[in-house]
Amino acid sequence: MKSFSFLLENFFTHKDFLPPAEQMPGTLFTPLHFLFASVLLVLVISSAIYVAKRPHIIRPIFTVLWITLVVLEVVIVTWESVCARNPGFDMQTNLSLYPCSIFMFVMPFAIWGRGIWKQMACGYVFTLGLLGAAINFFYPALRLSEYSCISFAGFHTFFYHGAMLFTFLVMLLSHYHAYHAEHWWDLFLPCTASLLVSIPANIINYSPIHADYMFFRGHFPLLMALFPNAPDWVVTVVLYALYIFIPALFYLPSYLIHLRQRKCETVLA
Repeated sequence: MKSFSFLLENFFTHKDFLPPAEQMPGTLFTPLHFLFASVLLVLVISSAIYVAKRPHIIRPIFTVLWITLVVLEVVIVTWESVCARNPGFDMQTNLSLYPCSIFMFVMPFAIWGRGIWKQMACGYVFTLGLLGAAINFFYPALRLSEYSCISFAGFHTFFYHGAMLFTFLVMLLSHYHAYHAEHWWDLFLPCTASLLVSIPANIINYSPIHADYMFFRGHFPLLMALFPNAPDWVVTVVLYALYIFIPALFYLPSYLIHLRQRKCETVLA
């Protein structure tokens, strides 16, 4: 087992030059991983409570956070392309077309947008963004199967998904946004950003590049287990249904409450 000093010395070392994950502390489900994630989670929750109580700083904080995430995304993609054993930009994996990447695209609308634009952006943060952030924060298998949490790649995945959780908590606690749906079309606004990003994602997925952005071709471990022999197009159809209806479920209780209230008002009238 490598030492903690080894992790610090190799903080910016690419996975191609690191020892196997079982030889490093801080990889998936090791004591260092649990400690690191626990401390960061406390920081995320406490800082979100602090910011939510001060509405005048929410937009400036969101703006700085968004700019930081975009810059870090460019840096880590460049780092992975340049520092690998065989340098070069990998079109199959390095484009920012994953479910959690949508967070960077919607945040300007969540910060400065109004009306339906803000509702669509915040709707993503409150649904698919929340799910993606929670899964990757508590089960960062894609990164920590190859890196320690004490590494540039490990730090990036925790910072990115921690920022998503922080944004959700601030919006929720400050009433910046809420699970509110008065009309049936309000149920489908949260999936709009995902559907838009799916267009370039699937153009690349079904091109000769044969990528799996947004997991539409099912090359994700859970999807491979659920659909072991299904053709790619079947998985794509199923994923489109999930991207549409899972976000709607978050807002369905509010819609049903408003629907019942309107019916009661009609009867009383």
